Amino acid sequence: MTTPVSLSQVEKKTIESILTNKKEEGKLITKVTILNEKKKKLEIKTLILSSNRIFLFTDSKGKLSAEHHYLEITEVASQSENDVTIKFKNQNVMKMNLDASEVLKTLYGTFMSTFPGIKIGKTIIFNITPVSRIPSIFQATAFKDIQGCGSFNLTYRSVCDHIGVQPLSSILWDIENLYPFNQVREFNLAEIYQYSFTDLKAILLSLSYNTYFQSFQSNGKLSNEDLNLLAEVFKENTSLQQLTITNSQASKEPIITLLQNVAENKGLHLSHINLNNNSLENKGILTLGSSIQTFSNGLTYLNIENTSCSGKGLEAMFGCLAVNSVVCGSMTHLNISNNKLENYGTTGLCKFLSKATALQQLLMSNTSPVYSCLKTSSSSIQILDFSGNKSTTTKEGVIDILSFFKQMPQLQSVNLSRIQTTPDDLKLLFSPATSLLKCSSVDLSENDLGDNGIIKLCEIMYPNSNLHHLSIDGNFKTRTKLRARAIEALINLIDDNTSIESLSMASGSGKYQLKNDLMPLLLSLLKNQSLVKLDISGNGIGDSGALAVSKILWKNQTLKSLKCDGNDFSYTALKMIKSSIRRNEKSLTILPLPLSDISTILKNDNNGSLSHEKIIKTIQDIQTSIITNYPNNIHPIDTSSGGLTPTKQPSSNSLGSGGSVKKPIGPPSTPTKSANPGFQTLPKRPTRGPLYPGRATASVSTDKAQTNATTIELPPLVSRSIDLLMEQGISSVGIFRTCASATALKKIKTRFEAGEDIDLKAENIDVDTVAGVLKSYFRELPNPIFPENLHESFYQAMRQPSNEEKMQSLKEIIDQLSPLECKMIKKLFHLLHLISLEKDVNMMSPENIAICWAPTFFRSFASELLPINSFMIVNYYDIFDPENKPISSDNSGDAESDSTQSTSTTSNNLASSLSSPISPSTTPTKSTGSGDVLHTTVEVSRSPNHERAHTVGPTTTTKRPLSNSLNNNGVSANTPPLPNNVTPHHNTMPSRPSASPIKRPPTMGGSLSNFAGIPLSSHSSGSQSNNNTTSNSSNSSSGKSSSNPSPTPTPPDSPSMSHIGDGKSTLRSKRFSRVSRVSYSPVLPRAWTNESRTVSSLFQDDLDSNSDSSGPSL
Repeated sequence: MTTPVSLSQVEKKTIESILTNKKEEGKLITKVTILNEKKKKLEIKTLILSSNRIFLFTDSKGKLSAEHHYLEITEVASQSENDVTIKFKNQNVMKMNLDASEVLKTLYGTFMSTFPGIKIGKTIIFNITPVSRIPSIFQATAFKDIQGCGSFNLTYRSVCDHIGVQPLSSILWDIENLYPFNQVREFNLAEIYQYSFTDLKAILLSLSYNTYFQSFQSNGKLSNEDLNLLAEVFKENTSLQQLTITNSQASKEPIITLLQNVAENKGLHLSHINLNNNSLENKGILTLGSSIQTFSNGLTYLNIENTSCSGKGLEAMFGCLAVNSVVCGSMTHLNISNNKLENYGTTGLCKFLSKATALQQLLMSNTSPVYSCLKTSSSSIQILDFSGNKSTTTKEGVIDILSFFKQMPQLQSVNLSRIQTTPDDLKLLFSPATSLLKCSSVDLSENDLGDNGIIKLCEIMYPNSNLHHLSIDGNFKTRTKLRARAIEALINLIDDNTSIESLSMASGSGKYQLKNDLMPLLLSLLKNQSLVKLDISGNGIGDSGALAVSKILWKNQTLKSLKCDGNDFSYTALKMIKSSIRRNEKSLTILPLPLSDISTILKNDNNGSLSHEKIIKTIQDIQTSIITNYPNNIHPIDTSSGGLTPTKQPSSNSLGSGGSVKKPIGPPSTPTKSANPGFQTLPKRPTRGPLYPGRATASVSTDKAQTNATTIELPPLVSRSIDLLMEQGISSVGIFRTCASATALKKIKTRFEAGEDIDLKAENIDVDTVAGVLKSYFRELPNPIFPENLHESFYQAMRQPSNEEKMQSLKEIIDQLSPLECKMIKKLFHLLHLISLEKDVNMMSPENIAICWAPTFFRSFASELLPINSFMIVNYYDIFDPENKPISSDNSGDAESDSTQSTSTTSNNLASSLSSPISPSTTPTKSTGSGDVLHTTVEVSRSPNHERAHTVGPTTTTKRPLSNSLNNNGVSANTPPLPNNVTPHHNTMPSRPSASPIKRPPTMGGSLSNFAGIPLSSHSSGSQSNNNTTSNSSNSSSGKSSSNPSPTPTPPDSPSMSHIGDGKSTLRSKRFSRVSRVSYSPVLPRAWTNESRTVSSLFQDDLDSNSDSSGPSL
């Protein structure tokens, strides 16, 4: 050391001896004058500033007079160039006269090099006057002693010296050799070997005074005293950014103290907090939220999994998070799993998510959320863990959480395991509106889907080109007769949907083994070129399955990862796998050892026929082969898409017999516009098995395609509901007044809102529910169909003197609506008009209908609006559809002129009906009854190439007459009876009395269901006897229907109907099972054609051997 002053040999020897014993190195030695308070006189002493302490020696013999550690200093003051005053924690004061500049520089430099994290101005105060001296002292100081890892070893040695603890050599070695090697700045207590409480105290105090480490981790037991020491660290430290304390097994009080210190330390900026598996309870969670609320630099990661908090505590924490806009805009990861959200917590979570604009990962498994409260979410979420969240009540279902999933357009990975979803719920969850079809990773493990559920799942996932990973572990609980179909569905799914790269179908926690049922899927992988990862653990496939696996590994060059533990493999199975990997240089790169099977092999080897060396040698050979094959499986990285996905190289196996490369799954040459890019049109299934019927629809002419492109389409809910009601609900008693099931109504509405096009007839939805859905749709529109600004116009129109002027004024008002509103209201009033014509049967007169609908149309309960609505219903054709107004014979001179006029009209309508996909035909026939009144019959048939298409053709069958003398209600005063030689068709619903025929237009312009009560003819001509035979058959099945001659139209190629005289139709032989996927596609229309109605042999239900599937009886 440098000695600016001369020392005697005695002083020098004594000082060097003391410093050596204390392992100190002197940095400054000088003579100082100190006032002796006891003797009241000045004394000259030797001052030595070492690496850790301040020493004072007597001037004569070098005897140690005073000694203080730097961490005991609280203040250093200097009021002139020649004096320095040092104050200590024990209240001692050292006043010296000396060259203050050198002493101050040495003290400051020692603090900064040994304790770089110490807070100057708080932990220690430098009080120097005048302030003009500060730059020359502080800014000119060089920290030459700072070593690697931010001189943490110096800090640790000095702290150990201060508290009298021997430094741990393992820590010093790691600090000096390991941490600087790769710039590790994470301090993990688990990496320290055998430390005591005092050792831990020294370590934590070192963290308080050093700024090198940015992360602190502890994953193990900590006492309350340990946590109190850690709380002091976060009171002083300013460099730590990540805090991880898990499984501490301590009480909540010291953690609360720690969190309070975090809030008070304004220089600390935590961005990562992990406190999982600690008993924080509500009080601790509230303290955490209050601390985070004070953060000014944001928080990116928060994990409070399994912290024993309830919904109220979580609600309070989420409230604190939502207040801090910086946190809402910075948090990317939130884990609240294994806590109880309940009602309060679910509401608080939704409030926070509505403001969390940067959240990418939300883990909320086993949190018991209330489905009905999950209304909002974050649009930035990419990974969601919703596993284990069953509905809390029997009234809740998947329908209640659809809105929650709808608000995650960027979702890429979703875990829905253990939520006890049903196959029908899957169809709702993976509808286009929820964005789940865009997920590349889907986990549906342990939902007990069963064989039937797996079949439906494959149907849903088949056209999803976004799917890369699918997990269905533990879903094969009970073996049914559909097991083979379920496995075939999975085979076709991974064969045709080449985007699927990973499939997991392990046995799960329930140990539901597939055993030999898995063999067809394994053998299908011999030709598969898309699957990269496969997990078949725990299925007990035995050595026969191992043989199939070995053949796969021998042939397949795409499969790179395989998990096959728990399959009862023997030593022979291991040898087969070893040989297969050796033979295929492009085989697996990842094969976790089947440890459970190996342990079973060793345990069952009682006679010692297998030596452990043989088994170990086989395992080593497997691992060696995988390592040897690894360089052959490295593909160049495809950076064109901005990702790091290895580019798949085409192999010779991708060439077919014709030598052409196999075309990838994708959209057709003419892309179909879709709201969901993940739903693409897939190629038609090969003839080897109609698991998925082709999506190709009937060809449409170019002119019709252009016409449909410009036609305004009604919402599916409106069009489907009105069509069904026209077909089945016109004669339903109290239609629109009878209350339907609220649950069923809500379910239907939700499915329509999710983008699903529901075939209401095929699903046998009752008319009251459909009527409620339709009425609810119009009632919940943001603006009424007839807004308030049009009400006065309606009043003025009804004040006109004549009906013709009233109808003309109302027509002008209707023309003011938008094209979509005009089309909807026209079709709806057509339905209401037809219902009013059956008022004698359904008890719904125009006035009664107006009472039901006027408040919905006008959004008003004014009584003056009721007659307006009733007038519009009665005069539907004059106001909405004058072109198709029924033919009247009032102005005809005789029957012959009527016949000529009707025939002419029919011919004109025939030409126009041919250009429309839905058009009835009118054929004049002359009745043989009294009065010689001409009747016009309407014939409807279904086109085989269009949904509910109609054709026109002559018929000899006598139909229900269209009266030419009608009142305002469409009821004839004098109606002749039917001919005696005509047997009327029978309707499944009660018809009106024969004395009140219904006025029918020559052209309805609607769907098939527009013609409720009119018999359907599927032939261009028919005989009277055939119709009579059909009627007699109907009579034998229903006695009541024989007196009500009104047949029920049935879609062609649909299941036969049992005609029951209770006003409803039931499926006699079977209900509709899965029809062509085109009927369920969210992007393609339904088609009731012979081609598209092909029922999959794997998706349909078992059919009754006696069912009548020959088509409708006419």
